[in-house]
Amino acid sequence: MKTSQAGLKVHRREFLQTLATVTAGVGNSSHGFGEVRPAEADTVRDRLWMFGSPINADYEYVHQRSVMTAVEANFYFGVPNITMVQYYPRSPDLPIRAWEPPFEQYALPLKLLKRVEWSVVGGSGITKGWETHQVLAMARRTPNFVGIYMDDFFRDKGEGERKLATFTPDELRALQQRLKGPDKKLDLNVTLYANQLDRPIADHLAVIDKVTLWTWNSADLANLDKNLSTLERLAPKARKVLGCYMVEYDEGESIPIPAMQQQCEQGLKWLRDGRIESIMFIGNTVMDLNYEAVEWTRQWIQKVGETRLQL
Repeated sequence: MKTSQAGLKVHRREFLQTLATVTAGVGNSSHGFGEVRPAEADTVRDRLWMFGSPINADYEYVHQRSVMTAVEANFYFGVPNITMVQYYPRSPDLPIRAWEPPFEQYALPLKLLKRVEWSVVGGSGITKGWETHQVLAMARRTPNFVGIYMDDFFRDKGEGERKLATFTPDELRALQQRLKGPDKKLDLNVTLYANQLDRPIADHLAVIDKVTLWTWNSADLANLDKNLSTLERLAPKARKVLGCYMVEYDEGESIPIPAMQQQCEQGLKWLRDGRIESIMFIGNTVMDLNYEAVEWTRQWIQKVGETRLQL
């Protein structure tokens, strides 16, 4: 689609205004390196997270080139927290490159953020011992690293019964011993899809600090409240996070605005009620592809970000 020069100027002006606002608090933050945007405690903005992946990681789903990095997505949305999730391409022919060690080079700009999590189980449930070791070492020596993430952790029924999850409950307990050291305690956060709530996973969830609930198909958002209630019964001690997609990955299309609005408004209500701790948006790999739900969500964050949460 052609874009007029005037349109480009307006878009650039809006982006620069957003960037100016985003960086305004960097020099004054009590967090040393500053934040993407000043996020006062007990505001909506303070509870918002971005799901970040290697550049272009969703190419096989959306079939469009994305060039936005994870931290650029935080700046664009004005969101102060990020979960960095590794992704190894399924084929060497895909235009995707996983993050390569040493990871500190990718983590350097994350010092501008308020809170950071980093995956030890990445996309497709892939985990590597050397990667876990490096991530844990980096997390211990980086002040704003607060947790570890496990993506695609539970197996779907169609994948067979060979293994229910990437780690057993005993392996999770061993991992928690590494996370809860005397010098620094890190949270263990996990992806859980709504269609996995009927799996026998209570023993796994009992060992996990935070559960991020994702709804893959927007049509299933009609059951969002029921699904959170199920999760609350399944994992009563774990803190809850609402994961929000902005794209229908099976179709490569934007989530309809009414569905996007439902997710966001439901999440806002749950934040106010204390049923969830935060909301996470996915992610940088679709945010520069002109999906209408992305721009709607960015504007929604601008509107509600400074809202105080009465908990």
